[in-house]
Amino acid sequence: MNEYCLNFFSEFEKEYQNIKSINSDDILIASKVISLIERESKKLFKWLKKHKFNSPDEEIYFFKDLKPIFISKLIYYKAILNIETNLPTSRKNKIKFYEEELNAIQEYTIKNKKFYEYYRARASYKDSVYFLRSVEKNILKRDCSLINYDLRLCTTHDYSMATMIANDILTNYLENKIEELERNGSNANRTTNQTLNWTGNKIDLVELIYALHLSKKINNGYTDIKELATNLGKMFNLDLEDNIYRWYIDIKNRKTVRSKFINQLSEGLENHLLQEE
Repeated sequence: MNEYCLNFFSEFEKEYQNIKSINSDDILIASKVISLIERESKKLFKWLKKHKFNSPDEEIYFFKDLKPIFISKLIYYKAILNIETNLPTSRKNKIKFYEEELNAIQEYTIKNKKFYEYYRARASYKDSVYFLRSVEKNILKRDCSLINYDLRLCTTHDYSMATMIANDILTNYLENKIEELERNGSNANRTTNQTLNWTGNKIDLVELIYALHLSKKINNGYTDIKELATNLGKMFNLDLEDNIYRWYIDIKNRKTVRSKFINQLSEGLENHLLQEE
């Protein structure tokens, strides 16, 4: 992949994570991320108009993975901005509002069922159709909406891929908001023995979070590490969000076994299984 392209996404990710690390308000984060993407996308598209990929596989990788993940953040944060600035005031109506947004996502999924199944299966057999650009605007064979598009900048399905990714993350966001509202509304009925507390070291949990993230078993790998840390931190009553990258550096700098906690988990399970035989 072209060096400019890789550097672009690397630098963008740093700026993106910086915005999230120094802000806590959802609306403020959304506004700043949208501004960042709209500014940086102009640079990316200027480069893309002139760039020639070295192979079809390289072009597919750009339009299936790199660009959709980038654009998915724009779709996601515009949705967050729209949702949170129009949110009703009462708890009951907030829950209903969030549920309506979830229903809208479900309707989109049903409407685009065929491609959704392709996306969910992480399939590749139609990649050359979905993620290679065409020089022809043949509206007999293509989506009519593409007639006004600059075909140097898009394929038939890279935006659909971005929308699917954004919808996955947005679904998680909405479900967490609903759960939080319902939990706050029933605090009086909660008992202390329902609480889960992480009683190990914070760095052990961070190691587990990174292992889960890299396994791509949560949201097909499209949930960013900080969002995963925030949700698991809430589950275990632990604040990890601001320090997760520092803990990760500490893990990388270990002199011996770096995945120490994961190894302990594996050994513990294996020993338990052996004892039961």
